[in-house]
Amino acid sequence: MTDEQRLQQMIDELRRMRERCEPKSNQNPRYLRYSNAVSALRWIIDDLAKERAFE
Repeated sequence: MTDEQRLQQMIDELRRMRERCEPKSNQNPRYLRYSNAVSALRWIIDDLAKERAFE
C-alpha cells in the first residue's frame, strides 16, 4: 500500500467520523477540525504526487 493510499484511508475514516457530528456545520468546532484535517491530508497527497512526478 502506498503512502497516498494510506492517507486516503485516513481521509475516508475522518469523513465518516465528521458525518456523526451534530450539527453538520463549520460552526461546530469539531466538525470544522475534521474538515481541516481532511484538507491537510489532501494537500499532503498532492505534495507526494508532485514529488513522484519529478523522480
